[in-house]
Amino acid sequence: MAEWTEPLKIRNARADDAKEIARIYNQGVQDRVATFENSYVSPEERYLWLVARPEKYPVLAAEVKHTLMGWASLSPYSPRACYGGIAELSIYIDRSLRGHGVGQELMKGMQNAAREKGYYKLVGRIMEANQPGRKLCEVTGWREVGIHKKHAKLGDEWHDLVLVEYLIPENQK
Repeated sequence: MAEWTEPLKIRNARADDAKEIARIYNQGVQDRVATFENSYVSPEERYLWLVARPEKYPVLAAEVKHTLMGWASLSPYSPRACYGGIAELSIYIDRSLRGHGVGQELMKGMQNAAREKGYYKLVGRIMEANQPGRKLCEVTGWREVGIHKKHAKLGDEWHDLVLVEYLIPENQK
């Protein structure tokens, strides 16, 4: 069960969220289960990333009483026009709140935002060992569609990558 008493709010991220977005992303780098990146991002880098994003690729923030608990973003799947209705999802939750429903609410919020933007499919990539991330996708209607074997290394160890997708049928016209 969630460990907060105030309502969880899903909203568009703002430029002043950059510091907390960087902090939460860097937890993912430290924990070595959410990204193959091994270098941290600065709040300044995340600020520039936020302000340069086209409206078509939203960033959502999950907050309780002005405290950022997680964030999700959509990015281009491919520069080719034929894939314009597909976006790639990234989602990061503060490590102290993983498994408490923040991810589910953020995922639902992003699925709705994608629907409103006209996307017909979302895709994602999850490190095979990231069981909580895989469970999050399962409970929010995503499906696993394949595995890239030995996709990248963390340190000296190879890791597989699970490919997931979420279809938005009402936008598949």
